[in-house]
Amino acid sequence: MKSKEKQLVKEFASDSRVLFITFMLIVYMVVTLITPYSRWTWSAVLGGLLVFFIVEYVSHRFILHGWLSRIMPKAHKGHDNHHKNPQDFKDMLTPNSYNVPVHLLFWLVFTLAFQSIHLGSALMFGVGVYHLLYEWVHYVSHRPITPRTRFGKWMKKYHLLHHFKDSQHYFGVTNPALDMILGTDQLPAGMPSSAEGSAAKKSS
Repeated sequence: MKSKEKQLVKEFASDSRVLFITFMLIVYMVVTLITPYSRWTWSAVLGGLLVFFIVEYVSHRFILHGWLSRIMPKAHKGHDNHHKNPQDFKDMLTPNSYNVPVHLLFWLVFTLAFQSIHLGSALMFGVGVYHLLYEWVHYVSHRPITPRTRFGKWMKKYHLLHHFKDSQHYFGVTNPALDMILGTDQLPAGMPSSAEGSAAKKSS
C-alpha cells in the first residue's frame, strides 16, 4: 500500500463516525456471543445485511434527494453540501448525530420485534457490517484510492456518475441492484451525456 493511501486509510479509520460504528459492531458481536445461540442467528445476521442494503437506497433516494428531505432537512442540507464539495471530508461520512440514534433505535426495535436481545443483536451485527462497508466504499469513491477489485473500481465510477452526470439516478453506493430493479440506473430520455467524460476523469 502506498504511503498516501496509508494516510487516507488512517484518516478514515480514526474518524469519530467510523469509530462509533466500529464500537457498536463490537457491542453487537459481544452481546450475540454471550447470549444463547438460536437456529435463527445467522438468518438474523443476513437479515441485517438486507436491512442496510435497503436503507442505503431508500435514504439516499428519498431522504437525501427526494420528498422525504422535508422530514430531515439537516441531513438533506449536509448531503447537498457534499454534492457541492464532494472532496470535503466533513460531509463525506454519515454524521454521528444520525448514526447514534438510528443504531440505538434499530437495536431496540428489532430486539422488541424478535423478543430476543440475541436475535436483535445478531441482526444489528449485520447492519453494522454493511454500514461500515458503505462508509468505506463511499469514502474510497471520493479519495485517490484505487479499489482492489474490478467490481470496486466499477462501483467507484458508478457513484461518480451520480455526482457528475445525474444526481437523480445512480443512488446505489455499494451496489447497483436496486437502481437496476427500480429503473434509476439510466438517464431520463433526452438527458445529455456530456458529463460522462467528467465522471470518468474524476474517478481516475
